[in-house]
Amino acid sequence: MTLKAGQISSIVQHAKVKHRYHIYVNDEHAFDVHEDILVKYSLHKGKELEPALFAEILEEEERNRAYLYALRYLGFRPRTSAQVQSYLTEKGFPSSLAQDICKRCEEQGYLDDAAFAQQWVRERMLNKSRSLLQLRMELRQKGIAEDDIQEASMQVKKTDQVEAAARLLGKKLRNRTEPPSYEERQKLSAMLQRKGFTHEIIRQAFGLVQSEEESF
Repeated sequence: MTLKAGQISSIVQHAKVKHRYHIYVNDEHAFDVHEDILVKYSLHKGKELEPALFAEILEEEERNRAYLYALRYLGFRPRTSAQVQSYLTEKGFPSSLAQDICKRCEEQGYLDDAAFAQQWVRERMLNKSRSLLQLRMELRQKGIAEDDIQEASMQVKKTDQVEAAARLLGKKLRNRTEPPSYEERQKLSAMLQRKGFTHEIIRQAFGLVQSEEESF
């Protein structure tokens, strides 16, 4: 876009997009801005725009647009900083700007990777019966730092892992009237190992399932 000095000749509200305005300079359409930028720079008919101010407004409008994209993305469900950065760059924003927006969201409490990791571990362990190994891998895939992963992992007790493995076994053994054969136990153990459970956790999970069956 060519930046040149000029006077705002008119400001027209966007017909379809709320809070956006068309800015005309010297009777020609120059750019569009969000209402926040309109107010911040006191844009009004007759205001003189020098090239430096013109450039600053455009830069701030781009920054504000990226910020609003981030807020909408965060509005659906919790996200990590890496996810928001990736989303913004996919939308065409520069990586440096995406990083700045993430920092702003962190400062305002919209982004918190440590809290995300804690919540992820609690919910996935309970609702999806994930192993601790799986949970750590999932958090790494979402760009969570190792310190935050380690901190979130500390809340998982050995009994939590045993109960998660037992829930998976319970689903496989549901409605059975006889205990699994040796071959079936081997297959079930292999299934749990592939999901990241240790031999000790698997052994205790089988014992928990057996004790629960005997209590009925």
